[in-house]
Amino acid sequence: MRRQIIALAAMTTVTTAQAECFVRSAMTAQTSVNITSVTDVQPLVVPISATQNKCIVTFRAQVDGAWITAEGESVGPKNVSEKMLCQGAMDQGRTQIMSRADGNLVNVEHNMVCTDQKLPEVRKVAIGDHVQESEVMPHPTFPKRFGYRSTWCRWFIEPEVKAGDLSNRQGIICQLHDADWQVVDKW
Repeated sequence: MRRQIIALAAMTTVTTAQAECFVRSAMTAQTSVNITSVTDVQPLVVPISATQNKCIVTFRAQVDGAWITAEGESVGPKNVSEKMLCQGAMDQGRTQIMSRADGNLVNVEHNMVCTDQKLPEVRKVAIGDHVQESEVMPHPTFPKRFGYRSTWCRWFIEPEVKAGDLSNRQGIICQLHDADWQVVDKW
């Protein structure tokens, strides 16, 4: 029995070591918050009983120009569609983002989050690159998506240092599929 417990502890340690962990911090204060974009939505529906399912949605949200990773949960009966259940989870996640940043009291919350999935990071891109929407910095003047030839597109900027001066290159990405965007122009 003791060997089984030691083996189980070793297997748990190995599994945990493969996950990437980060600390998620949130501070609430009396401010005005603007969620300008939501991307990289990953829903997960799991049964929690014979009659109920739970949807857990992780997503990236652009809040006042910065990308944050967020999640929401929703529980409902099995006869509710997964799409509707997960929409409730998205709404709950957005509500949490808004309440964290637009409360009447200052409140600080720290959570350790571990995941096996690679987290998107802002990076330099070239025309033709396939990216996730949150891998490029939103353009401060044109932060919203726009429709072009039956697809969604968005402006982005990319800071660049030349001879000690900071300048911004800009470009446009367009959505090919759910989380797959392509850099179509950059100047």
